Amino acid sequence: MKHKLVFLALFVSVLFIPVTALFAGGAQEADARVTLTYYEHADRFNIAPTINEMYMEANPNVTLEFIQNPEGGADRVHDRLVTMLAARDSSVDIMLLDVIWPPEFIAAGWLEPLTASFTPEMQAEYVPAMIDALSYEGDIYGIPTLNDVGHLYYRTDLLDEAGKEAPLYWPDLVDTALGVMDENPGMIGFVNTYFPDQQLMCNYLEYLWGKGGEFLDETGTEIRFESQESIDTIQFMKDMMDEWQILQPGVMTMGLDDGRQIFTEGQAVFHRNWNYVWAMSEMHEESQIRGRVGVTKLPTFEGEDHYTALGGWSYTVNPFSQNVEAAVDLAMWMGSPEIQKFRAIESDRTPTHLPTLRDAEVQEVHPVYAEWQAYADTARARPRSPFYTQISDIFQRDLQRALGGDVSIEAAMAAAASEIRPIIER
Repeated sequence: MKHKLVFLALFVSVLFIPVTALFAGGAQEADARVTLTYYEHADRFNIAPTINEMYMEANPNVTLEFIQNPEGGADRVHDRLVTMLAARDSSVDIMLLDVIWPPEFIAAGWLEPLTASFTPEMQAEYVPAMIDALSYEGDIYGIPTLNDVGHLYYRTDLLDEAGKEAPLYWPDLVDTALGVMDENPGMIGFVNTYFPDQQLMCNYLEYLWGKGGEFLDETGTEIRFESQESIDTIQFMKDMMDEWQILQPGVMTMGLDDGRQIFTEGQAVFHRNWNYVWAMSEMHEESQIRGRVGVTKLPTFEGEDHYTALGGWSYTVNPFSQNVEAAVDLAMWMGSPEIQKFRAIESDRTPTHLPTLRDAEVQEVHPVYAEWQAYADTARARPRSPFYTQISDIFQRDLQRALGGDVSIEAAMAAAASEIRPIIER
């Protein structure tokens, strides 16, 4: 890419400086040769070889190996990590963790504390909500590396032709999608995800919050998803699929990035997705819609504020690693401002380090980052609980049964409540 040579030249001056001078940790002792593996998202921009080279140049006794997360959504990654850590498997040294998993993993003893390396002064420069998610009883268990919230992406050319603005309310999105579909046969109105994983959970919560509803009460011990707001939310989700037919075929079984490909191939008007889709739309060589993409905050319903689900991923250390000290050093380096800036400019990774997010060179490549900062405070966290994954798995199953018409919405919510209530009342 056009920026890569510039950055490689920049890093030549620091490659042989101990990692301590860059951020935290230190270059490994020359006589302690180790192999470190890191579990990461798909490398869509092919920068992992460069990142590996940077680290191994600074730490010549280390061999770095990249292992890609399994495809199929965050839940598959979660299940793979749970299986590995429950067996005290040492084959992976550092791991990317979703923002909702730390309470579960910390409670199980599956994360190495980073408190000695990631000081409060350093933490103050990162996204506060992610620092909070990684903290427990005075310790910090990860370093945030991927800043993520949900957005509405849309085709600016199609909306201009229709004389429409980006919708502020969900019913307006439906009306605009239907109008554009009428003028463009074969065009999909809105690419969404109803496949039972965390993406479905996030979508449901965003609609629910926009209706003024809640999933649980403030204490996390009382169910609120049997409310009328929740019933209306699910009915709206069904109507988009069945009555208005603005969603893509196969929405009930299609994963998030499969849906993203429909949008970046130019086959859809609107798409709800995370930060990475901006780079995939405007920078990736396979995009068919460069220069014709807009992005804005998610719509809401009349009389309610705009909300998006908080996402984000952090580097964490496997406490069963055979090289814990070296793994901590690697995690700190991977989450450092320098590497976050490199990833931001060369790929689809939005910085969690706030000064880097505001960096002029980063915003020159991604001008939308400035706008995203302006509505980042609309992000809300999913329920924080050691049992969240168990709760959401149950709920997603019954939610999809309701969306598919297998049972009534009321019956599906009652079934979910009967299983979830004993869990949250423990």
